[in-house]
Amino acid sequence: MNSGVPKLHDVVPRPYQIEAYKKSLEGNLLLVLPTGLGKTVVAALTAAHYLLDKKCVIMLSPTRPLVDQHVNTMKNLFSEYDFKINGITGHNSVLERSSLWAESQFVISTPQTVQKDIERGNIFLNKFYLLIVDEAHRATGNYSYVNVARAISDLPGRRLLAMTASPGSNNEKIDEIKSNLFIKNVIIKTDRDPDIIEYVKGSDIEPIFITPAEEQKKCIEYLHNAKDEIIGKLQVKFPFVRKRSSRADMSAYIRDLSARAVAGEKNLFSDIPYFTAVVRLDVLSEYIETQGMEIGLDYLNEMENSEEKSMMRTYGILSKISYFQDAVDILKKRSGEYINPKFRGALNLCENTIGERPQSRCIIFTHYRKTSDFLLKFLEKNSQIVKPLRFVGQAGKQGDKGMSQKEQIEGIEQFKEGKYNVMLATSVAEEGLDIPSTDLVIFYEPVASEIRSIQRRGRTGRFRHGKVYILIFSGTRDEAYYFSSQNKERKMIESMKKEMDRRRPRHIDEY
Repeated sequence: MNSGVPKLHDVVPRPYQIEAYKKSLEGNLLLVLPTGLGKTVVAALTAAHYLLDKKCVIMLSPTRPLVDQHVNTMKNLFSEYDFKINGITGHNSVLERSSLWAESQFVISTPQTVQKDIERGNIFLNKFYLLIVDEAHRATGNYSYVNVARAISDLPGRRLLAMTASPGSNNEKIDEIKSNLFIKNVIIKTDRDPDIIEYVKGSDIEPIFITPAEEQKKCIEYLHNAKDEIIGKLQVKFPFVRKRSSRADMSAYIRDLSARAVAGEKNLFSDIPYFTAVVRLDVLSEYIETQGMEIGLDYLNEMENSEEKSMMRTYGILSKISYFQDAVDILKKRSGEYINPKFRGALNLCENTIGERPQSRCIIFTHYRKTSDFLLKFLEKNSQIVKPLRFVGQAGKQGDKGMSQKEQIEGIEQFKEGKYNVMLATSVAEEGLDIPSTDLVIFYEPVASEIRSIQRRGRTGRFRHGKVYILIFSGTRDEAYYFSSQNKERKMIESMKKEMDRRRPRHIDEY
C-alpha cells in the first residue's frame, strides 16, 4: 500500500486511481474514467481521507437503486473502520432524514433529497467537508447537483469530487460542468491511455445493417407520403413551414401559433391540430422504422382507441388521408405473419454467444419499454437456451407497472447467478448499477447520444474481451442516429484531448 493512501477492504488501488485520489486533495476535481475502471474506489479513498480527519462526507447519486448500491459498496470498502454510513432518499420521512443527517458521518443520497433538506434547514451543512458527485454529466441547467454544489461551495474549505464516464461531446459541455460544480482540476482517462489499457479487456463494436421486411418498408413509404401530403397543405397557408420539417420544428410552430391564437388570432385554433397530426404521424413512422411493426401497431391501436380529445382529432385528420389508410391496412392485415428482422437478429446473436460459452451473459438495450416487452415474448417463444429477464425502471403506464427497487436488485442477482442469461434493459441499466460484465451487448437501435452509447458499451469488456453489436434498419432514420452518435463520440474524444492539452504545463522552450 502506498504511503499516505487510506486502506480499503480487499482492494489494492491501481496507480491511476491513486493519482486521481491525490489530485482530489489539491482542489475540486472532475474525473472522467471509462465505465468499470473504478471511479468508486477513487471516491472511497477521498472520502476516507476526510472521514479519518473527523470530517463528514456527502455523496450524490441520481437514483435510489444507485444510492443503495453505493451504500453497500462503501460499507464493504470501509468494513475495517467504524464510520457511520447511511443512505437517505425520499423514501425516508422528513423526521427520519433529520435524525440520519445528524448521526451520519458519510451520507449517500439523491440530489433532489439533499436539495430539499437544505432548503428546509434539515441539514447542519457545516459538518460536511467533501461532496462527491456521481454521474456528473448530469450537472447541467438547474439540475439538483448544481444547487447542492453551490450550497456546499459557499462554505469555506470545502472540496468537491465529480465523476463520470462520458462528459459530453464538446469543450462547452465540460466547461459547463466545471462551472456548475466549481471545478478547476480535470483528469481525463480513456481506455487508450497507457496506464489504463492493461485493465481494459476491450470489446469489438460492429454495426449490423438489417434489411426491413417488405411490408415494413411499404408501410414506412405510405406514412412518409401521408406526412408530405399534410405538410404540403400547411405550406399553402403557412409558407414558413419547411418541407422536411422535423418534430422539433413542428413543436416550435405549434408553440408560436398557440401564442398567436391566444393573443387574438382565433382562427389558428383550427389549424394547430394539423401540425399535431404531423408530429404523431412522425412518431408512428419512427416506431416502425427503428423498432418494427409490433410497436407501430400498438401505437396505432392507442390512437384509435384513445378518448383524449387531441388524439381523437389527430386520428380524424389522418383517417381521411389515403396513404395513411394504406399503412393502417398493412399494419392490421400483415402483422400476424410479420417476423421482426431485429428480433431474429438479436436471437441469433444471443444463441451463438451462449452456444459457444454456456455461462455467458448478454444485455440487449432497447430505447422503448414496449419493445422490451415484445422482444421478451419473442425470445421466450423461440429459444430453448435463452433465458431472458426484462429489466426496466419503476415508472410505468398503461398497465406496465415496471420494476420496484427491490425487484431490480433481485433481478440483477438472478442475472449474476445464471437464472437469466439475457437481460432486456432500458436506460435504467445504462448508468452506474452494478450489473456484471457481459460477453455480449446488443443495441436494439442506435442512440444519438454519445453519453448513452458509451455507458451501454461499458457493460462489456471489463474482465474478458466482449462483443458489441448495433442493430440498424437499413435506409431508415436508424442510420442517421448511428452516424450522429459516431460523430458526437469522435468529437467528444477530440474535445477531451484538447482539454488535456489545455491543462498540460508548457516547458520554457515552448514559449
